[in-house]
Amino acid sequence: MPPRKRTTAGPPPKKKPRVKLAQNLSLTSEEEQEVRNAFGYFTDPEELGDDVIQSKNLKKAFSALGFNLSTGEVRDILTTIDPDDEGFITYELFLEVAAMKIKERDKKKEVDKAFSLFTSGDSEGPITLQHLRKVAKTLNENVSDDTLRDMLREASASGGTDVNKRDFEDVMKRAGIL
Repeated sequence: MPPRKRTTAGPPPKKKPRVKLAQNLSLTSEEEQEVRNAFGYFTDPEELGDDVIQSKNLKKAFSALGFNLSTGEVRDILTTIDPDDEGFITYELFLEVAAMKIKERDKKKEVDKAFSLFTSGDSEGPITLQHLRKVAKTLNENVSDDTLRDMLREASASGGTDVNKRDFEDVMKRAGIL
């Protein structure tokens, strides 16, 4: 007779299932878990349950996600997700707002990365004519200095000859990249 298989002490711990809304919001499972953890710090399972927090904890929950919201931003969010001022926020509503903030954060990282590609790693300095020359050379593009200057003037909010990060982000938005 073959030896008996050993059984484990019990079933594996249950992991919270992914919320379909998180999938619809294009959040990764890691991002959703990050949101759930931040929300969970402020739940009171005995009083309100696992899927509700008090509105007064909204700013703290976003802070746990790494967002420093201004008083105005908190007020705007509360007006949207707790319009009747009931004092409570459900997980689903929090998830929707958190997803938007996470996507904004991701876009900012993309802008920073692209900007530093133009500025040879200088994340703060403006894009100058010298930077554009170098990019054109790297891409084997034969572009005159006059054309590059025109590009800089077009991108610069002040019409100057250098492009700061804000100008660069505006160009990315106009191009439909953001």
